[in-house]
Amino acid sequence: GSSGINAEWPLRPGVNQILRHVGELLDYEDDKMLEELYKKTAWCFDKKYPTSGKSHEMFKEAAQKPEVLDELDIDDHTKEVLLKNIKRRLTPQAVKVRADVEVLCYAYEGIDAVKAALRAGLKLATEEVPLKINLIAPPIYVISVTLFNEEKGVEAVRASMEAIKNSIEASKGTFNVKLDPKVVTEREDQKLQEELEQRERDMMEKDGDEDSEDEESEDDEEEESDENEV
Repeated sequence: GSSGINAEWPLRPGVNQILRHVGELLDYEDDKMLEELYKKTAWCFDKKYPTSGKSHEMFKEAAQKPEVLDELDIDDHTKEVLLKNIKRRLTPQAVKVRADVEVLCYAYEGIDAVKAALRAGLKLATEEVPLKINLIAPPIYVISVTLFNEEKGVEAVRASMEAIKNSIEASKGTFNVKLDPKVVTEREDQKLQEELEQRERDMMEKDGDEDSEDEESEDDEEEESDENEV
């Protein structure tokens, strides 16, 4: 029975799921065939690189560098199906880290001080660490970054917060943390994007009700609105 496979070697769940799925896709008739696949793949990596969970690490590496699988004694079709499944399950997922901060300055030229502070926070952005800062509603700003490495993301956001804090406090302003750096789920991120878009719409409406009247008349009679605008 399949208990032999599980008992003999406590595989990481990811490896188990991948190999069982490959067995299904290749129409293996019995556990004997599946066991052969384990021997030639996961167990082979484990014997060769005996540190714990090694096959899991090798599979993970194969998601980025398929040639890792070349040393396995399996036919090309099996290798292709295996690689497809590894990629589907073990490709690293990007995570978004965000923090919300309050940046205020009531001094003369306070707006410039706030802008300078935010610029200081953005200075830390690089190609590898694409930090962003968005206004939610004055004086609340959201600092965010999307990376494959959660710790690095939190670190980058913290460093940006620190830079903003130092800059605004040097200008006699205040800095408060409203939300500590944390990983945002897709749903929370969606919500944030909607808030930002809503805010943009509000700003556009505020920018002038006269404009919006013009826009409405544009739909009705093109020429008339042209005269209005001139």
